[in-house]
Amino acid sequence: MTLENEGPSTQQLQEELSGQQGNPPRIVSLLPSITEVLSSLGVADHIVGITHECDYPPEALEGATVVTISDISPYQMTQAEIHQQVTGSLVQGHSLYGLDAAKLKALQPDVIFTQSLCDVCAVSYPVVTSTCAKIFGNGPHIVSLEPNNLKDVLETFLVAGRALRCEDVSKRVVDELQSQFDFIRITVNEHLCGRKRPLVAFLEWHRPFFTGGHWIADLMEIAGCDYRMCQSGERSQAMSDEEFQAMDPDFILIGPCGFTVERAFEDTIQIMSLDKTDDNPKLQERSWWKTMRAVKNGNVFALDGNSYFARPGPRLLQGCGLIASCVHGAEVAKKLGEELAPSAGMKQVTSNLYSE
Repeated sequence: MTLENEGPSTQQLQEELSGQQGNPPRIVSLLPSITEVLSSLGVADHIVGITHECDYPPEALEGATVVTISDISPYQMTQAEIHQQVTGSLVQGHSLYGLDAAKLKALQPDVIFTQSLCDVCAVSYPVVTSTCAKIFGNGPHIVSLEPNNLKDVLETFLVAGRALRCEDVSKRVVDELQSQFDFIRITVNEHLCGRKRPLVAFLEWHRPFFTGGHWIADLMEIAGCDYRMCQSGERSQAMSDEEFQAMDPDFILIGPCGFTVERAFEDTIQIMSLDKTDDNPKLQERSWWKTMRAVKNGNVFALDGNSYFARPGPRLLQGCGLIASCVHGAEVAKKLGEELAPSAGMKQVTSNLYSE
């Protein structure tokens, strides 16, 4: 993980904040996950600017101004269409998102939190720095959070805490998250009782297939899974149909980036050709799904990728709990409870949908 600063240093920012006679910092968050991280630190009321994709928690959205723009409309496009537009823009060097300079200037933020890990997820870092330089000159303070794995994700809480002078709070939040991850690990290990871990696949996109990368491997390890698609910290990678067939996992978990569980379920049904009629020429498009071990056993689950897997923030904890519940069943889900494994975040794609 890297931390990049532009404008006043962290020390200068803290000195300025401490001399503001109690005036809170004005914060702009340029990523949904950062909005969640900041809210967990108790500074939701200080967030004055957010992105068009920020949707949680509610207290961070009240009164905040949306300062980003985008031509991507995920709920009106297929996965193939989104993939084509994203790859086309990146190849041409175009940013998928932009900043509304007028709105940003009107907010007069003290600190802007952003990232440069993924141009598909948010406004690119060069766009942020160049826009701020034009508007503000030397300022505001820009903090770039770059988590690659779960350890890095937890570190972002501490980085944000230092930048906002609430380091003690951030340490307590991280300690609590770590404690809960440990509880999931212990619960799963007791359930496995020395038995072999099941082979699990995680797809964060399935037209084309993309493996779950970055922190997904860490969540899988804690949740008691044998995960071979990516190592901890590795980026998501494209995967061919043939490679996926050869893997033939015990469980298939599907949490497309940015999609709700309902959309994930609907797209999975379509990709698996389960809703096709006999006179549809696309019926056999991926008929090999029928031969997959996970499909035969009813071990395919659609997940809320938007809330619990794509965002490197506090709700990765629930994502880990959901993985454990899908793979290890009702007994583990009951022990974890709704707080750690919210049942609304997953939906089973049952094998009887392939009935002849």
